[in-house]
Amino acid sequence: MLISQNGSEAQKSTIWWKSSLRGFWFLVFAALNLWMVSGQEVPAGIVTGQEIPAGIVSEQPLWRRALGGKIDAYPAQGPGGDVYVVADDRALHSLNPETGESNWIYRPGGRLRNLLMVAADGTIYLQNDRQELFAVSPGGTGRWKLNMRREMAALPAASPDGRVIVALTGGRILAVSRHGTVLWFRDDSAEASAGPVVDSAGVAWVPLSDGRILALDHYGDVAVTARVSGAPSVMALDGLGRLWVGCFDGSVGVFDAAGPISREADSPDIGGESPLMEALFTFRPSDARVVSILTGPDGDGLVFLADGKTVDCSPDGVVANRSGMVVSGGAPSAAGDGTVFLPASDGSIRVVPVSGESLVLRAPSVLAEPLLSAEGVLIAGGGDWILYAWQAAPPGEGWRQFRGDSRRGGTFPVAPVIYDRVQARKEPGFFFREQAAVSDDVSERLALVRELEAYSDIASMKRDLPWVDLILEDLVAVGTTRRVNRQNEPLQSHPVVRIRGYRLLGSSEDFRTRDLLLRTLAKEEDQAALAEGFRALGRLGSDYDGASLRLISARFNQMVPVQERLVLETARALADLVLYNGDISDPAGYELMNRLLLSPVSESTRNEVISIIREVASLQR
Repeated sequence: MLISQNGSEAQKSTIWWKSSLRGFWFLVFAALNLWMVSGQEVPAGIVTGQEIPAGIVSEQPLWRRALGGKIDAYPAQGPGGDVYVVADDRALHSLNPETGESNWIYRPGGRLRNLLMVAADGTIYLQNDRQELFAVSPGGTGRWKLNMRREMAALPAASPDGRVIVALTGGRILAVSRHGTVLWFRDDSAEASAGPVVDSAGVAWVPLSDGRILALDHYGDVAVTARVSGAPSVMALDGLGRLWVGCFDGSVGVFDAAGPISREADSPDIGGESPLMEALFTFRPSDARVVSILTGPDGDGLVFLADGKTVDCSPDGVVANRSGMVVSGGAPSAAGDGTVFLPASDGSIRVVPVSGESLVLRAPSVLAEPLLSAEGVLIAGGGDWILYAWQAAPPGEGWRQFRGDSRRGGTFPVAPVIYDRVQARKEPGFFFREQAAVSDDVSERLALVRELEAYSDIASMKRDLPWVDLILEDLVAVGTTRRVNRQNEPLQSHPVVRIRGYRLLGSSEDFRTRDLLLRTLAKEEDQAALAEGFRALGRLGSDYDGASLRLISARFNQMVPVQERLVLETARALADLVLYNGDISDPAGYELMNRLLLSPVSESTRNEVISIIREVASLQR
C-alpha cells in the first residue's frame, strides 16, 4: 500500500509505540494504571545524521541487523509499517524499517519457503517444506495453518477484500479466506507458470503454462480468458486497469482487465468455454525471458528481459530501448523520482538515477532481492546472515516493485470500490430494496433485514445480491451518518434495525467493511447498537493501524452511565481484536481495559470482564 506523507508520519508513530511496548505489559486490577516501556537501544551499525538528497543512496548502510541464518529471500512490508523477512533459521522476523530493531520472531515449524506475502489487512502468509500455508498476525502470533497437500506452483496473491489466491502444482487453484477456510477450488489441465495477480475489483488473473490467463471471479468461475504466444513468466497491472503479461519467449501482451469482466460475469464458464479477450497491443523486444515489468499510474511500462535488454513502453504501445538499465538478477524496484534499483548477477544492487552517475551497493556476500519500503529505505538480505538497509527515496505510484508494492501481494495499490451505487440502480431488485432500507416505516426495514438474515452466509447473499453492501450501509447509516427527509432532520433511528445490520456486517469476509463501521459507530448514540457494532469490529478483526481500538475506547468513554451489555460486549470485542492481530494495536487498548475494570457493573458481569481481560493478557506475546 502506498502511503502519503501524513500516512508515513502516522506509520512512524505506530512503529515507535509498538517497539516500546512489544513483549512487555502487565495487567492491574481496580484503579491501577497500565505502564508502557520505551527507550530500547539502537542496534550497532546505524549511521546517524546522514544528509542524503532525494533519490540518491549512500553506499554506507543506514543499519545492519544479524539474523539467525542465511537470507536469500525478498523482504515484505505490512500496511502498519513493519518489515518481514524469512531467514534460513526457520523463522519469520519482524523489524522496524528505519532502525532495524527486532519486533518479534515467529517459528511456525519446518523450513520456510521464499513465498512471503502480506495481505491488505496486515496478515502475513508463508509456506514451509511440509506443504503448509501459515497465516501470521501483525503481532507475531500464528492465526491458522492449512495443509494444502501440494506445493505451490507460484507465488500467491492477496485480494483487496482479504482472500488469498493460491496456485498449486498439478493445475489446482484455490481461494482461501482470511480465516483459513477454503472458499473454492478448481482444477485445470495446465499449471500456473507465474504468480497470479488480483485487480481492485477482486478478479484473480491466473497465468497458465499453455499460454492462457484465466480471469476468475469471486466464486472461482472463469469470467474471461486471455491468450499469449508463450507461457507467462511475469504479470503486472497498471493505473488504467490493464493487465501486462510478459512471457518466457520474450513477448509482452497488454489487455484491458477492467472492461470485459462486468459484461460477461452473468454467464461465466458455460460448457467449459469462456469469452476470449483480445490484446490491446503486443510487442516482442527479445527472445529472452521477461524478468520483470514495472508500470506507472498513467499506463506506461518498463520491461526487463533476461538478456539484459530494457525497454520503455508508452500507454499506447510505442516501444523504445532504454540504455543503462541492464538487469541480470532479480526483479528491480523504482522510486518516485525515477531512480531504479537493479539486482545484479554478481550479488550487488545497481542504483540508476534518472540523470547522473549510477551507484553500486555491495556487501561481503551476495545480496538477495531488495525491498523499497514506504519510508524510502532499501532493505536486502545477505548470505552472511546480515540484513542491510540503505537510505533511498520512497517508491513511486503504481506497480513499482516485485509483485506490485512493498506488500508483495500481487495487487495494484489503489483503494478499491466495493460496488458503485449508480451502477447498482441499474440492477433488477436493487431499487425497491434501497427504498425499504431507508424507509420511515420500521416494519419495512425489518422485513428487509429478515430477508438478508435468511441467507446461510454472506457469500451466498452476495452471489444473489452483489450490491448488498450498499443495502447494509443504508441499514446502519440511517440514524447515524445519514439525514434523508425533506426537513434535513435525522430519520427515526430504528436502533433495532441497526443492531441487526451491524451483526450482518460483522459476519462479512471482506475486512474493508471496517471503514463503514468506523464511520457509523462514530455517530451511534444507542448503547445496544453500539455494543453490537463493537462486536462487529471485533469479528472483522483487522486493526493493524489501531483505528478500531481508538474508536471503541473513545466511544465507550462517552457513554455515561454505561450499560452492562455495552461493558461486556466491549470486552469481547477487545479480545477478538487482540486474537486477530496478535497484539494490542494501539495504546488506547490499555486505557480501555482499565476503564472496563472500573465500570460500575454487577458482580457476575465484573467476573466475566475480568476473565475476558485475563484471556487478552494470555494472547499477548
